[in-house]
Amino acid sequence: MKKVLLIDLMNMFIRSFSSLPLTNDNGEHVGGVYGTLNSLQSQIKKHNPDIVSVVWEGKGSAERRRKMLKEYKEGRKFRGLNRHFEYSQEDESESFAKQLQLLKECLDVLPVYQPAVQFLEADDQIAYSCRNFFKNEIKIIVSTDKDFFQLIDEDTTIFRPVKTKDSPQGEFVDLEWMIEKENIFPPNYALLKAIVGDKSDNIAGVKGVGEKTAKREITLLADEIDYDVDELMEFVKTNKNKKYQKYIDNEELIRNNYRLVQLLDIDVNIQSIVALERSYEKKELKFNSYQLRLKLLSEDISPTSIDNWVSIFMSVQREPLTF
Repeated sequence: MKKVLLIDLMNMFIRSFSSLPLTNDNGEHVGGVYGTLNSLQSQIKKHNPDIVSVVWEGKGSAERRRKMLKEYKEGRKFRGLNRHFEYSQEDESESFAKQLQLLKECLDVLPVYQPAVQFLEADDQIAYSCRNFFKNEIKIIVSTDKDFFQLIDEDTTIFRPVKTKDSPQGEFVDLEWMIEKENIFPPNYALLKAIVGDKSDNIAGVKGVGEKTAKREITLLADEIDYDVDELMEFVKTNKNKKYQKYIDNEELIRNNYRLVQLLDIDVNIQSIVALERSYEKKELKFNSYQLRLKLLSEDISPTSIDNWVSIFMSVQREPLTF
């Protein structure tokens, strides 16, 4: 079995852009591109994968879910650089776009795959890839997005690059962790989100019900059985306790939310499947360390650790994949 590292790229880039106050000699903010490349090489070094897939949001990626919920991701506040720089919103947006373009150019000379399928979010592309192209491989997904929890199984782990008291270098979330600490079987995580909603995506949940309440009252979430939304509603309807009435009253909301949040059975058309497959079946990936150095230097970015970056990027498999 090969080890596949799947990176939720925009999740990584936005965290770097928002938190790293690094400037070049011209005083321009470069924390986004530098931080992302540094995080990428750090994750490769940590996990030692055979294959690296850096997954972009596809163009118009939110549109599919906005057909189900027009408010989806509306009003999402951009976590900007205000705490580090006195940028105008226009300057900040310009810096964001410029760094994102430079990052794309740098990734183009690295031995990594870069799926970016139109109308598909990174979550969908990663989920489909895990369950189809890499179903027999060991998979590590790097993201702080908890939506990926539903993909966890014996061969799929989430690495969350966040500092916690118990895990200052980031935390691994695996099957055992989900059952023992979250008290939920991973495939049922989508049912939990359908009930409580997701404020970050502007998805409203059942009023007055948080994760603790839902886990306590909907005991089947902890069963090591992959339940669907029909079985969830059957569970609450057959329980006579009045505490379950709120779930029955919000059945339509829960069903609609489940369609929005679940990743295990996404509706992907054949064109998107073909495009995603082709992104992995390109000719042999080439690593051009000279071009990487040149692109960074063109923006006055000169990492002192560039030689270490190069040696780590060279360790990644560069043969084309076949499915």
